[in-house]
Amino acid sequence: MKQLNRSIFRPVITFNKDAKRAAREAKIQERYEDERLDREKAMQDIRDTQNRLGRVTTYGHQDEEDLISGGPGRLRTAEQLAVRKEQRKRYQFEAGASDDELEDELDNNLEEISAVTKRLKALGTAMGQELDKQNERLVTIEQKTTTLDNNVFRNTERVRYDFFLALRYPSDFWIIAQAHQVEWFSVLE
Repeated sequence: MKQLNRSIFRPVITFNKDAKRAAREAKIQERYEDERLDREKAMQDIRDTQNRLGRVTTYGHQDEEDLISGGPGRLRTAEQLAVRKEQRKRYQFEAGASDDELEDELDNNLEEISAVTKRLKALGTAMGQELDKQNERLVTIEQKTTTLDNNVFRNTERVRYDFFLALRYPSDFWIIAQAHQVEWFSVLE
C-alpha cells in the first residue's frame, strides 16, 4: 500500500542483490576458466615449439654413433669400402693409393655437405612452421586487443554520459548510479 501511494515521478527500484552477485561471480568464474584455457594453450604451444626445435636439431642423425663421430659415413666396414673401390675403378685410369684416399676424402666431404644441406632444409622448414604458429598467436593477441579497446571505449563513453547526467541533474544522480550498479563492474572486463 505504501508503494501505491508514492508519487508517480519517483521511480521504484527494487534490487535483487543476491542474484546480481551470483551472476557477477559466475561471470568472473567463466572469465577465469577462459583465461586458464588460454594459459594452457600457450604452454602447449611452447611445448610444441620446443619439440619441433628438438626434432630439427637431431634431424639426419640415425643413432648415437652419428652424433659422436660427427655424421654419417665416418665409420665404414671393410665390405662397404671394398664396394666403393670397385665402383670407382670404372672411372679411374690408374688406380693408386693416393687416388683412393683422395676419392674417399671427396666422398666423405660430399656426404657431409649433403647431411648439412638436409639439416639446413629441416631447420628452414621448422622456422617456417614456427613463423606460422607465431602469426596465429599474433592474430589472437590482435583480436583480444581490439575487443579490450572496444570495451574500454564503450565504458569510457558510458562514464562520460553518467558524469554529464550527474552534473546536469545532481539530485537524480543517485538513481542513475543505482541503475548502473552492475555496469560499473564491466569496466574490469
